[in-house]
Formats: sequence, structure tokens, C-alpha cells
Amino acid sequence: MSQRDHDRSSEPRQARSNAALPSRGTSPVLALQRAIGNRGTIRVLARKGGSGPGTFENSVRIGKLGPIEITESNIADWIGKKADADDLIVTTVQDEHSHELQRMSDSKARIDSIEVQSITSQNSWVIVTFKNAVIRGYAQDQSGKTERWKANGFDAVNIKRTSIGTPRP
Repeated sequence: MSQRDHDRSSEPRQARSNAALPSRGTSPVLALQRAIGNRGTIRVLARKGGSGPGTFENSVRIGKLGPIEITESNIADWIGKKADADDLIVTTVQDEHSHELQRMSDSKARIDSIEVQSITSQNSWVIVTFKNAVIRGYAQDQSGKTERWKANGFDAVNIKRTSIGTPRP
């Protein structure tokens, strides 16, 4: 028995059905997840090392600087939307970026964007973006391994949460 195509548009049937469906290969992260699973994908996304700048569990990008590893911060207050969070306070690992960060603090110039990324659970992360912020209070610790600074005076804060599948603890 034959089937009839009741849609009488001028396009061939095959072209119409493919155009309506989104491509499964549009996201490289989803392709990776299908290939190696949720846990494997998180390990790859959070992996340190390699030839370029690493990806850290908690990191910050300051304009074009970064990613910079965060050792301590109050980003949980921002993610939890606590009312008393006025400034972003961060302790980062000292590295090649430190002189530029100190220069930014001394100049008190506005930074277009400061992005803090934090892995919040096994397959979820959050990116908090501070727009038009000013870096202040840069200070190196006595050991020379970390530096502490804060960002304030920003115009807007954007919180973007991402999960691969259902969020897990």
C-alpha cells in the first residue's frame, strides 16, 4: 500500500523534514557528552595542563587576561544572590598576569568585563559576568604565591548557569 504526501508545498518532502529538525551536531559539547558520557565530559572541561592556558575549577577572566586560577572568593554570595554582596573579592594565584592586574588597580580604569567561572557540581557550572568594573585594592601576600583584589563600581551583573543533563550534587 502506498502513502500519500498530503502537504502540497513546492519543496520536496526530504528537504522540508530536514529543515524543521535542528542539527544534532550543532554543539561540540553535546557531541562530546554523547561520546564519553557526563562524567567524562566534566573531566575534559575541567582539565588542567596542556600547552595553552588551563581550565580551572574556579577561574576569572579580566578583559583579555585569563583564565586565572581563583583560590578564594565570595562568588558563592553572588551565585546565591545574597543581598550583602557589594564587591567581588578574589584571591588569585600570582603569575604572568600579576603586573597587569596591579596596573589596572593603580589606574582605577574601568574594565569592560570580568567573568568568574565556577564549577558548582558534577555536571554544572556558572559564569558570573561583571560589566564595567573597577579593580581596587590589589595586594600580594607575603609568600608571593597569591594576590588579593576586589572589583566594584560595576554597572551590571549577569549570572549564567549551565548543566549537562540534570544537575547533580
